[in-house]
Amino acid sequence: MSRAELFLGIVCRLWKISPMFSQRQLGAWIRKFGIRSGVMLVAVLGLINCTSHPLMMPEPLAPGESFNGFMFSFENGLPEYVYRRNILTNADLGLRIGLLPTQGDGLDIQYRLLQVGNHIHSLDLSAGYGVDQNNNFSITYLNSKKKPRRQKIRKGRKVFYKISKTHFNYSYFGIRYMLIPHGVGGDTAHRLGALWGLNYNRRWGIELGYFHDFVG
Repeated sequence: MSRAELFLGIVCRLWKISPMFSQRQLGAWIRKFGIRSGVMLVAVLGLINCTSHPLMMPEPLAPGESFNGFMFSFENGLPEYVYRRNILTNADLGLRIGLLPTQGDGLDIQYRLLQVGNHIHSLDLSAGYGVDQNNNFSITYLNSKKKPRRQKIRKGRKVFYKISKTHFNYSYFGIRYMLIPHGVGGDTAHRLGALWGLNYNRRWGIELGYFHDFVG
């Protein structure tokens, strides 16, 4: 018996299935398990959702430019569709709609205060709504730093790097105050915290943050 067969046998026994399953039977079991797991995950995330936050853009869009995509937040629990459009020279308007229209909806406006070198300082005003979530109003100060992307160019066996003048990677730090006038429990909450994020060419990114509830 090979190591692979031994490992498969152990895994099958741990999951209480027969290692003598045919490929079709095993595939059906995996699909069934995957569907059940997916339904359970969505249900759990739907139960733990708390509130909705705006999508932080490290730099306002160019005049006439728009952006759309998806955002996932553990605090919201379900994915959100995001649409942003430049409305002024230094301002964007953003709309977000939850995977369920009643979960994670919101509207925000982000305004660039000033830019010093590669550092961009902006302010975001947001309102979030959800039927069984903590509806909130928030204000976020964001300090972003952009760095030009390097493009790899090959010429034969030689590799060159060209510095882009139009594509950038970003890192940012922010401070956010959030007001929840009437929470799920009926009380008022004041949350203050910080967030850190990375954004790659304004296409995808990741963000981490902590917000302390001074009332709860």
